[in-house]
Amino acid sequence: MKKSVKNMGIIIILTLLLAACGEDNYEASEVNEDVDTCEVCNMMVPNNQHATQIVLEDGRSLMFDDLGCLYKWKLDNQDGSVGAEFVRDFHTEEWIEIQNSFFVYDKDIMTPMAYNIISFKEESDAKTFIETEGKGVLIAADNLDTHHWERNKEMMEKNKEMMNHDHNEE
Repeated sequence: MKKSVKNMGIIIILTLLLAACGEDNYEASEVNEDVDTCEVCNMMVPNNQHATQIVLEDGRSLMFDDLGCLYKWKLDNQDGSVGAEFVRDFHTEEWIEIQNSFFVYDKDIMTPMAYNIISFKEESDAKTFIETEGKGVLIAADNLDTHHWERNKEMMEKNKEMMNHDHNEE
């Protein structure tokens, strides 16, 4: 009886250890506007609601200024070394994992690289944004991989005009 209880205890401990080994906890890094540039477009990554990042399995963080840039990087780098992917909640700017987020797309939503998608921690916040703004479609995290990631050329021109206008005022 003592031997079977001892063996059962060893089996339980080994099972718990094996289960814990498969879980890696990846944390989002804070944006450093002085040095962080987008891995795709090389633009500065502002510390705002559009910043996104990938944490690789080796712990290195890759920053992006737009969710579309993150997905472009994923399409170009399908080697399986991604540990976690993070976006920011549009309202709170809190880091959240992509799979736990909800997204709103509309061709008229302004984002840094004109991919026109914003992220929310709560589905209700995404739906409220759509209702309040009178535009946008809800996209579940599972559907981002099949989204047509194309930049809105008209919005890119607006972004360029705004940047030139601000620069000329200085």
